[in-house]
Amino acid sequence: MSPRQQLIDSMNNFVKVSYALQRQQRAVERTLYASSTEESVTASKWADAWHRLVQARLDRMADMEGRSKYVDSRGRLLH
Repeated sequence: MSPRQQLIDSMNNFVKVSYALQRQQRAVERTLYASSTEESVTASKWADAWHRLVQARLDRMADMEGRSKYVDSRGRLLH
């Protein structure tokens, strides 16, 4: 893969992670400001799902770019 293509792939991955992180933030905000318990529980599940997606994408990016020195004991990228 050419350096130019690697840069393009990195930018695309960054945009995807950024979007997922924004969605996670919105889900957390909905959890905090929910008007009912049911709404809070549902929003909390969405926040957890978005968190897992963000973490998976960050881990995939770290694997593609080589190992980062910022990993926890389970090998997950710290952000």
